[in-house]
Amino acid sequence: MIANRVRSWIAPATVVAIAAATAGAQGPLERMRERRQARKAAEVAPAADLVTRISTIKEGGARLDWVDNKVAFDMLGPGGVFAIYVMKPDGSDTRCLTCDNPALPKQRNIGQPAWHPSGRYLVFQAEKAQHEKVRMGHRVTPGAGRLNDLWILDLDTSRATMVREVGNAPGQGTLHPHFSADGGRLSWSELRGKGNGWALMVAEFRTSGGNPRLENVHAYVPGKQGFYENHGFSPDGARLIFTGDFESMLHIPDVYTMDLKTERLTRLTDRGYNEHAIYSPDGRYIAWITTVDNRNQGTDYWIMNSDGSNKRRLTYFNQKGHPEYAGKKVIVADLSWRPDGTAFEGYYRAGGLIQEEKVPTKIILVELRLR
Repeated sequence: MIANRVRSWIAPATVVAIAAATAGAQGPLERMRERRQARKAAEVAPAADLVTRISTIKEGGARLDWVDNKVAFDMLGPGGVFAIYVMKPDGSDTRCLTCDNPALPKQRNIGQPAWHPSGRYLVFQAEKAQHEKVRMGHRVTPGAGRLNDLWILDLDTSRATMVREVGNAPGQGTLHPHFSADGGRLSWSELRGKGNGWALMVAEFRTSGGNPRLENVHAYVPGKQGFYENHGFSPDGARLIFTGDFESMLHIPDVYTMDLKTERLTRLTDRGYNEHAIYSPDGRYIAWITTVDNRNQGTDYWIMNSDGSNKRRLTYFNQKGHPEYAGKKVIVADLSWRPDGTAFEGYYRAGGLIQEEKVPTKIILVELRLR
């Protein structure tokens, strides 16, 4: 368990008073820093009563998705490649879903799972069995997606089917597939050439005789060419939510939504590095990760209303002096909501920007009290 959390929120006025009281012993730079921190504290709505508990569920897990009473996740195995596992939400009854499937590439990375709402089908990325050599091995892992095709596993029959094949070149790949809440569509990101030529993809999901397939595939590039990381549909299916860097001169991503009928964009963040934004099941909230207010550039979980208002911080893993502080930079990433919207499980890594076998990871449960 990371923390059974009891947090008291210090009012902005108190922060300002503390800064003023200590200013005499500090130089001009320190005083400016204290004033800046006090202003930021005043801008952020208090979240003292939002998180009731944070628990460790599974050591070693990574990207994940939750449906009914089961959580699918990827994890590094003994051979140094990722495979997909399933467990109960409390971490029990863990078993591998892809380790011995004869249809899947052997000794290749398989991950980034996402459930069909029926719980029967699981979509995921799989590194090609044979492909062009890449200079950096992390590029073919599930979090990067190069030379990854999309597959669907039918849990009733254990049959694995490739539904989207990309070209055999380092400038091709797929990333972050997600089903719509009604199960009729699939969205994902696709790398479509050299450089950073990503697109948001949407297709109809169909099955015939138990065989899954994609139809009417459509690509969206709503802004300039750049990085587009898909995070799925809004619960009503009207919008896609995604991360993009096309409005940043420094290629720092922000969270956007896109209306699928009009292609109208709404930018929801404009500070720090932002990613992994997921709607709550009722569509009222969006939980996401950001570096905002973290000097060490680690990421923490935040929450906002679905229109981007009322941004509130949920975790403090990177804030020195806070009871949750981990003592080193923490990267939190992918998350998935409990179906009733009262909690989410997320991916926690202590150190590094790229997951490696030597870097410890875990899946954590963040329990919430939302109004």
